[in-house]
Amino acid sequence: MARKDGKDRGIFERKDRPGWWVQVFVNGRARTYRCDTKTQAKTLYGRLKAEIREKKFFPEQFAPSKDITLRAWIRRYLDGCSNRGVGNEERYGRRWSLLLGGKLLREITTEELRRLQTTMRARRLKVEALKRQGKKPKGRGWSDATINRHFSFLRHVLMLAVKEGWISRNPVSGVKFFPEVYRTRFLTDEELKRLRNVTSPDDWKLIAFAIETGLRQGEQFPLRWDQVDLENGVLTIPMPKGGKTRHVPLSEGAKQLLRSLDSFMSSAYVFPGIRGTDHPLDARAFERRSYEPALRKAGIQGVCWHTLRHTAASRRVMAGVDLVTVKEIMGHRDIETTLRYAHLAPDHLKDGVNRGSLFGSEAKTDSGTLTKTTTKEEVPDAEKVQPTDIVVRPTGLEPVTPRSVVCAPTFYTTLSVSLRLDSTLAFVHCQV
Repeated sequence: MARKDGKDRGIFERKDRPGWWVQVFVNGRARTYRCDTKTQAKTLYGRLKAEIREKKFFPEQFAPSKDITLRAWIRRYLDGCSNRGVGNEERYGRRWSLLLGGKLLREITTEELRRLQTTMRARRLKVEALKRQGKKPKGRGWSDATINRHFSFLRHVLMLAVKEGWISRNPVSGVKFFPEVYRTRFLTDEELKRLRNVTSPDDWKLIAFAIETGLRQGEQFPLRWDQVDLENGVLTIPMPKGGKTRHVPLSEGAKQLLRSLDSFMSSAYVFPGIRGTDHPLDARAFERRSYEPALRKAGIQGVCWHTLRHTAASRRVMAGVDLVTVKEIMGHRDIETTLRYAHLAPDHLKDGVNRGSLFGSEAKTDSGTLTKTTTKEEVPDAEKVQPTDIVVRPTGLEPVTPRSVVCAPTFYTTLSVSLRLDSTLAFVHCQV
């Protein structure tokens, strides 16, 4: 043990209080312990110094303080963010910085987040009430889906803080998200016809290409010519929404649209910008300049650019393409996303729903043909006719009965076989 001036360092006696005392320092802070004897004090001092060297000493209150504001933590997260949708995350980060940016991470509570969530929803309801009264509200309210996206971003950011040890628990984990209503809005043939009539030919090429390929907005506008393979009819999207490279098959209509473009002569982008060919066309600027005014002229409401992607999937499902193929074309990660369009399939459930029906009466289908389903309780009148003496057994319908299982002459059994040949009912009766 180290000694100073003939005394053991870290061990001393006090006149006001009896006993031996041990004092150690770590991170500029002191901790003092009392022992009954000097031997106990020496042993304790040696053990504490060993724990300090191994960094096992002192609880969290003696460790360096780890306090950081939400604004600083969000800024740190965005600086190292490499997600493709970093633009949306920057917007979410700015809004959370305005709402709770000055608070420390450990000061954010679940109850505070719940009150804030309720306030956001109340703001939307107030805006909707003012609109119904014919008044113009200041600002706009967020929908339930938008509120969920904000809290989803905050949950992800704070979960990273939990992993880094800044906080011990994620406060967003106790917040229940609002249920969302998924609306699959797509453009009908009549709406597409009206939209094309009010759109210039060049602008219509972008709209038609979105429907032909089903690309997302962030995939179509930055599309480069080196991602296009017209010979094999494939588009290569290197960084899609799912984070994995995917290949989009091109229809003949999409190939025709690409061949009609001459931007490959002056730009590396399929849809270059207006002010310069060294950067792609601004998607939001195109919407404000051309797409949204065309929708207003055509009298189409409740439509955004992503509606074109819904239109692409809906048209293929209604044309009879199976859902698995539509999933691969659209690049959906899960089949559950594709199942949103299942109700549009013309024959997806029609055959199955009629099987096992309680009604045995004749029903008229969409094609105009008559179908007849017979239950055990219903016996056709044709089966009440007398059996014939000579029966010709149609081949391929039932196996020949062996002689060994023929019943005795005293027993008679009437066997009714209902056959449908060439859309006519033929009832064959045999007497054994």
